[in-house]
Amino acid sequence: MDEAAVTDIQFELQGTRLPEDHGQLLFEALSRLLGWLADDDRIGIHAIHGAETGTGDLVLNKRAKLVIRAPAERVAALLELAGQTIDVGGNQLRIGQGKLRPLTKHTPLLAHCVITGNEEEVEFVKDINRILDEMHITCRFICGKRRTIATAEGMVSGYSLMLHGLPIEHAILVQQEGMGRYRKIGCGIFIPHKSTDALV
Repeated sequence: MDEAAVTDIQFELQGTRLPEDHGQLLFEALSRLLGWLADDDRIGIHAIHGAETGTGDLVLNKRAKLVIRAPAERVAALLELAGQTIDVGGNQLRIGQGKLRPLTKHTPLLAHCVITGNEEEVEFVKDINRILDEMHITCRFICGKRRTIATAEGMVSGYSLMLHGLPIEHAILVQQEGMGRYRKIGCGIFIPHKSTDALV
């Protein structure tokens, strides 16, 4: 396995607010700058983190980042986002310089939302077991909080998911390939995590 075949690109970000559910809006904004984005299913766009206001918005601070997971051959094109300004739900975000951030070799791994097409937890768990079997991965997992997000087709639901007990090569594979649908709007993208707090 080529561990460098897929990488995260982390961009500095200047902005003040975003809708809490911003995945679809962010993807559409970036697609207006990068016409090929919609056609490359290997791209994953991480959700932007901020402080929840309780009114459906996030407040961004100076540590906010735009992170895109992409195959190595797309890195140069994505780095051209630096210096661009995008509109996400009426909020202006200026994209700063980008740098490469290799995939983690640590576990457990957490995806804040995985969507398989089944919204009932029992069926969702069956889907995850099937996906892991297809990837030839043996590990334990914890299905967490149910989440509902907006997509171009309407509202869909999935669950947060933590994988643990992964060998390093399997941890890299899961990060490279993702799991489930809607990677371009922040779903099925795995990141390192130290506790189960995000699941409740």
